[in-house]
Amino acid sequence: MNARHAARRLAAATAAACVALGAAGALALPDDRNQPIYIQSDRAERDERKGTTVYTGDVEIDQGSLHISADRVTIAMDGNQVNRIDASGKPAKLHQKPAVDREPVYARALTLQYDVQREVLTLIEQASVTQEGSTVKGERIDYFMREQRVKASAGSASSGSSRVQMVIQPRHAQTRPEPQAGTATPEPQRQQPPEQPPGQEAGSDAP
Repeated sequence: MNARHAARRLAAATAAACVALGAAGALALPDDRNQPIYIQSDRAERDERKGTTVYTGDVEIDQGSLHISADRVTIAMDGNQVNRIDASGKPAKLHQKPAVDREPVYARALTLQYDVQREVLTLIEQASVTQEGSTVKGERIDYFMREQRVKASAGSASSGSSRVQMVIQPRHAQTRPEPQAGTATPEPQRQQPPEQPPGQEAGSDAP
C-alpha cells in the first residue's frame, strides 16, 4: 500500500468517525454536537464492505464534554447511519456531562458497547458507573441514556464479583447561615420584674 492510498484510508476512517460521533450526540450536552471532534490513535482502518472503522492503540476521542479512551474502538455504520460503537481496554473509559447543571457521569469496564438507536450504553466485565459521588459496580451494567436509568447485574462466583455493589452518598445537611460581616447579632431581651403596688415593699405580704 503506497503512502497516498494509506493517507486516503486514514482520512476516510476519520471522516466516518466524525459522522458517527455527530449522530451519537445523545451521549453529550446539546452544545457538544457543535464542538470539534478530536481523534487520536496509533492506527485506523476503514472496511467499506462491513461498514466499520477500527481505531487501535491508545485511542482518545473527544467532543465537547464527551471523552472516550480505550485500546480499541470500532464504529459500525449502515450507510450514513451509525448503529453501534464498541470500545475495549484495560479498562475502557467514558465520561460525559448529561446536563449543564449535573456532574459528569464516569463509566469504565473492559468492554463498552453503545447502541446508538436505542441510546443504551452497556458495560461488561469490571464495570462501574459513578456520578456525584455515588457508584454502582457489577459485571454488567446497562445505562439507559434517554431514561437516565441504570441496571446492574452480578457475575458468577468464579468471576470474583458475585454481588452488585452500590455506594450512595448522603445529601449535604443544610447549615444555618452565618451572619454577614458587620452585622451585629441581636441579644435576647431580658424580662423585667413586675412593678410593685405603691406603698408595698418587695418581699412583704399584702395587708
